[in-house]
Amino acid sequence: MTKKTFYLFITLYILALFFVAINLPIGPNEAKVFYTDSGFLQFMTHLCYGWFGNGLDFRLPFLLFGLLNIYLFFIMSKNYCKEKEQSFLATTIFSLLPGIITASVIVNVAVFVITLVLEFLILQAKRQVVWQGVVMLLLLFVHDASVIFFISLSIYFAFKQDSKLFGIAIIFTAISLLYFNGLDIGGKPKGKFLELFGLYVALFSPLVFIYFFYALYRIWLREKKDILWYISFTAFSLSILLSLRQQVIMTDFAPYVIVAVILMLVTYNKTLFVRLPQFQKNYRLGYRIVMGSLIFSSLIILFHKPLFYLLDNKSKHFAYPFYKAYWLTLELTKKEQNCYTAKSRKMQYQLKYYGISECKDRDVPKIHN
Repeated sequence: MTKKTFYLFITLYILALFFVAINLPIGPNEAKVFYTDSGFLQFMTHLCYGWFGNGLDFRLPFLLFGLLNIYLFFIMSKNYCKEKEQSFLATTIFSLLPGIITASVIVNVAVFVITLVLEFLILQAKRQVVWQGVVMLLLLFVHDASVIFFISLSIYFAFKQDSKLFGIAIIFTAISLLYFNGLDIGGKPKGKFLELFGLYVALFSPLVFIYFFYALYRIWLREKKDILWYISFTAFSLSILLSLRQQVIMTDFAPYVIVAVILMLVTYNKTLFVRLPQFQKNYRLGYRIVMGSLIFSSLIILFHKPLFYLLDNKSKHFAYPFYKAYWLTLELTKKEQNCYTAKSRKMQYQLKYYGISECKDRDVPKIHN
């Protein structure tokens, strides 16, 4: 990918993200965080509240960190790509991942975790141990499930026989387990393996996930394993193991898995360029198909609203939970009704954000979710 093409893409990409962030109504989980969270996310959602009169009021910090992640990924990709054009391509693929798009425009902790992980990897390449420790400390407080990251570092530094960083990673692992343990491994065992795979497919897009899974497996069998592979593979493996007995919270694992998408491109290039040009045709065709599916998935997310007109039952649309309360608010406003009682607490928070309070009168109709 040329520099000019990349800059044009990034410009259009930023405009598209701002368009979605501005026009997408507040979601159920976003509203819950806005009104009930008392930690870091609550602070970030209120940081710009009242500035714009649209979705940027609570999404702007997340959007800015999402764009920062694109830049950090580009910097990190230089450690894997010999040519700048390859870094441009890798960054384009990263930015088009459905998980990265949604993390940038929807309130969630993953966008900040990705920032810290990418910064850690950049510092690791520069061997700046002190600053790596600072990033690990920040991650400890930002992400309740940061123990996943520290476990992967412990395994990596143990194999590399780096006693200093292994000791630091072990200490952070212990602290995270004792005081910040955000991984719920209790409750009644119930398999959620297929559900987890479905979430990963949505995170990467179907064909990209298949090749990403293949890349992790190939590196495990025959390639040199670096710190990025250990982080991604450990998080992915732990999520699979936990899914055999319980539901897995995607934001606990996804930030550590998705940053390794660069390994997919590295694996593809190794597979492609060891072959003579006349034998590369099928591989290049496969690349175009995978990229086409990724672009299609991204466009579906960025321009999802017109899809409502194609569905007879709008509740089947993946973005329906975002619009449901907003559309109800418009109906109530036309009727000059300023209260409504919903069965779902999350939806009640959505209505509250749009100025619709919970009714006290029991005769007021309730919405069924």
